[in-house]
Amino acid sequence: MLVTSTITPTQEKVAMPAFGQQEYRERTARLRQSMTKAGMDALLVLNESNMNYLTGYEGFSDYVPQLALVRQDEEDPWLILREMDIACATASSYLSQSRVLSYPETYIGSSQRTAWQPISEMIREHIKSNRIGIELTARLFGVKAHAALSNNLDLSKSIDADGMIAALKAVKSPAELAYMEQAGKIADKAMQAGRLAIAVGARECDVAAAVNHALSAGTPEYPGGANRFPLTMPVGSPANAPHIKWSDGSYKLDCQTNFELGAFRHRYCCGLSRTVFLGEPSARSRHVHQACLDGFLAAFDAIQPGATCGDVERAFRAVFHPRGVRKESRIGYSIGIDWTDGGPSFQEGDETIIQPNMTFHLLIGIWEKDDGYIFSETVRVTETGAKSLSSMSRDLLVNH
Repeated sequence: MLVTSTITPTQEKVAMPAFGQQEYRERTARLRQSMTKAGMDALLVLNESNMNYLTGYEGFSDYVPQLALVRQDEEDPWLILREMDIACATASSYLSQSRVLSYPETYIGSSQRTAWQPISEMIREHIKSNRIGIELTARLFGVKAHAALSNNLDLSKSIDADGMIAALKAVKSPAELAYMEQAGKIADKAMQAGRLAIAVGARECDVAAAVNHALSAGTPEYPGGANRFPLTMPVGSPANAPHIKWSDGSYKLDCQTNFELGAFRHRYCCGLSRTVFLGEPSARSRHVHQACLDGFLAAFDAIQPGATCGDVERAFRAVFHPRGVRKESRIGYSIGIDWTDGGPSFQEGDETIIQPNMTFHLLIGIWEKDDGYIFSETVRVTETGAKSLSSMSRDLLVNH
């Protein structure tokens, strides 16, 4: 079954990809080199962040079956989408309309039919080889989806492609870095808006609204982009839940707010975190802040080309561990499209070599029974070390 775009030839495509055609094609060319090393003739890209990376597609539609198909012998990928999402590809992707295929709407919401059937038929029309790579852990791609594809495709020689595109995304191009630096300016503005909104009697939802407005409005030069992950802002004494959002409550004296926010430009994220105290922090809170800040700075200084992610984690531990504050989670990860981009992490055992133009969310989060604190910045690796994409104060933040 082959269903092409329903847009007529007389309709003009209004293309709005985030990058030029050459950048996208260079990404696909590097991917095809990786495919050659892995013995793949074709690759099924099911992660929408990776679809975006290769084609510019911005459908925010990964709640339904969809994918990009990359062939070893073709310069441009194919997109296979739900029929109504063709318009999203027209608006955001650099691909010509002829390379955007779709399946009928009758496959949506049906308990009797699965869209993976027509998708598999379209794949088979375009590739004959059985050496197919698949992103096995993509959203919605479970056992049933795999079985449905297997009914039409011989997947006996399929190759696990998880992490292949993530490895390519780890080092950013100048154009990608420009978007992330713009997002950094938006993140600073949003964090300051949240801090200023905190006061005795203020509703948590109004503080969240101030942050979210700033994230969307951006700066006069750079509009904010869509955020796939709601603002994290636990409020408490201490605030020690890692991913809680705002509540129905209002602010009282002697509490803290742990802001973790992400600002976006064309799906490229700059993460930023700070803890804000309303009222005088306790001696323990001041101690935790200083331990986190000193550990952060030690890790920041250790981020150098040629060092490993494990080196960064060890530098942090050497300074932080003697302070008597428990922290078991990693201290950072590769960041880019849609926040985390599946690349390396600053944690024990990750000996990935750090390269210039990698970007990391360096995050020191404490989520313990009696301690709660968060401090983070997004950093770019330069030829000489780390550069923060934030200009937010690193001092203890206190509202009176």
